[in-house]
Amino acid sequence: MTLSKDTDITGIILAGGKSSRMGEEKGLKLHLGKPFISYIIGAVETITNKILIITKNKDYEIFGYPCISDSYPNLGPVGGIYTGLKNTLTSQNLILSCDIPFITPSVLQELVLKSDSNYDVITYENTPLVSLYKSTVLPTFFESIQKNRLSLYRTMEVLKVKNIPIRNDMRPFLENINTQQQYQEAIQWN
Repeated sequence: MTLSKDTDITGIILAGGKSSRMGEEKGLKLHLGKPFISYIIGAVETITNKILIITKNKDYEIFGYPCISDSYPNLGPVGGIYTGLKNTLTSQNLILSCDIPFITPSVLQELVLKSDSNYDVITYENTPLVSLYKSTVLPTFFESIQKNRLSLYRTMEVLKVKNIPIRNDMRPFLENINTQQQYQEAIQWN
């Protein structure tokens, strides 16, 4: 089953990290001649054309979607998610990191199809940066920032989270690539 593009969902791609372990901007790292983020955008576009890129790097403007600087810089994913949720106009938000170039439309569509109004977050187990967040969790992220609770896992502990098991066949598509070595290993199986 596929989704129609008029779904009330915004894709929010977090590209504001320092990329220090990679040694270059992760979202713009090339794989087969295309930046990582273009693969992510392509997968998200199968669900929605409402996309926000959370970054202060102007180089991301070439992708044609709004680029928004963190409301609270240097706070990691908690700050990035807060910024995305603060700027969304939809009730559901697909939060993705910019370092998952092997993500596929089917993995994202399966996540969205498992949406459940009884939960704040729908996520593949232990992958909070490939998740569907309700916009109503914005105050929780603001509270985490105010309390300096910047671990995303600690923030998620106070939310109602539905964990979806990761099948072995989808594991490679959910891998985030943080280092050059991880990239070299990943291209062996992708």
